[in-house]
Amino acid sequence: TKPFTVVTQFITSDNTDNGDLVEIRRHYVQNGQVIPNSESHLAGFKPYDSVSNEFCNDQKTLFGDKNDFEKKGGLKSLGATLDRGVVLVMSLWDDHSVYM
Repeated sequence: TKPFTVVTQFITSDNTDNGDLVEIRRHYVQNGQVIPNSESHLAGFKPYDSVSNEFCNDQKTLFGDKNDFEKKGGLKSLGATLDRGVVLVMSLWDDHSVYM
């Protein structure tokens, strides 16, 4: 095993700190080699390799979930919250049978 770095990029509409958040990308770096994030491949769902409003909306539609994310402002709202300063903790898991 070898160490690697996880790089998370918060992309804005104008590529500055002042723009609206429009995409969250992730890639990995190991031994100087950049490894792109994998794409999602689900039946009835176009491949995505990053988080965008389109990805979130399509995912909610595909699984028949309530689209509360869009109702609350989507990535633009998330970006405004991050600008105010937060501690970001990520846990990646999903369980549709209990709506989590």
